[in-house]
Amino acid sequence: MQHFKDPKRRTKFNPQKEKAYTKAKGRRPGKINYGGGTAEFYEDDVGVYNWVGARDVWEISYVGSTSPERIGYATQKPEALLERIILASSDEGDVVGDFFCGGGTTPAVAQRLNRRFIACDSSRAAVSVTRDRLIDQAEQTQMNEKSSKAVAVPDFTLENWGVYEAKALSKMPPETFRAFVLKCFGAKGKSEEAGVHGWKGPVPVWVGSPKSRERVSAAEVKAFANAVRRCARYKQTNLREGIMLAWAFRADAKQAAEQLRKLEEVDFHFICLDLTRIDSQNFREDVAKLAGKYADYASFLTFVSPPQVEVGVRRLQRMIYKFDASDTIVMNAGAKIANVQWDFKYNGRRFRSTEGYSFAREKDGRARVWAQYEFARAGKHWVACRVQDDKGGEGFWNAEIEVS
Repeated sequence: MQHFKDPKRRTKFNPQKEKAYTKAKGRRPGKINYGGGTAEFYEDDVGVYNWVGARDVWEISYVGSTSPERIGYATQKPEALLERIILASSDEGDVVGDFFCGGGTTPAVAQRLNRRFIACDSSRAAVSVTRDRLIDQAEQTQMNEKSSKAVAVPDFTLENWGVYEAKALSKMPPETFRAFVLKCFGAKGKSEEAGVHGWKGPVPVWVGSPKSRERVSAAEVKAFANAVRRCARYKQTNLREGIMLAWAFRADAKQAAEQLRKLEEVDFHFICLDLTRIDSQNFREDVAKLAGKYADYASFLTFVSPPQVEVGVRRLQRMIYKFDASDTIVMNAGAKIANVQWDFKYNGRRFRSTEGYSFAREKDGRARVWAQYEFARAGKHWVACRVQDDKGGEGFWNAEIEVS
């Protein structure tokens, strides 16, 4: 295949070929003299054809409702379209980027064509479905090539940037969590002062426990106030401020901070502490300040809690069951369920969406929270459900069902 490179722009273009079916009567496969040269013709179920340069108009069928490609994503593109684009503009081993990947067609095709890829999306549901699609495709490819059960998965990592689950952060070691929060807050994370974890400019900062259910006490507020008093800047300047960052504050902690504010008016030895919840708008506004006028990051950094997934199970008839997740509780303020995925062959290790059971919608566009499924055999089956809300939270449920 002829390959063009632009040394200035570092672009690539691989001219693509397409089948041109002949209307000439009696034409058979093979080489013939054609237009002053030779042309080779082939034959398939449609007729006799030869390969010619691709035209400007690409005839590519849309993803039909019965197509095996279809995953139910509203803006899903045909794999044939992305395949032509990727083949024309990259070589094996190159990196393909799709920063609004939706249902994951671009990374899926890139993976199949031996390209590396970077895929992004603001929707947690899109990321979840893309991940499953990539793993399923890789496992299927390995099974076809090796004719044996595949155990390996693609060498890719999944990163959530800007949307962080409080539950996942709670598992961090305190030092790691503290460094993460300080970096998000735009604070420097090194301090030689005992009891002070970092500095936001000249202001000392303290960070609470990674465990989201632990609340800051009055004793911790007073201890930090004393730590601020010991700082050299407190003694040398008019600094009378401090910032405490935590998931939550007890009532007595807020009272202690308020007392310090009142005392500050009559005694300069007391300080004013700002108690800031990590998951509050005040915390996120600091991210926006870091971006300045070049980007709007006010709504970028969020800390979310997963939905509490509750699923009801009802037998409709022999081997047919209905699963209903309508009692699921969404934990994030103002959030609603964005997508529900079902795995009716859950193996206890990895969730794999059953084909046709992602992105189901009601007539009014809302996510369908129930599913009806007919099992192939009686007995015990593990069923799993994954629910994503529109704020980035994702919850999980699984149970063993006795099918009869």
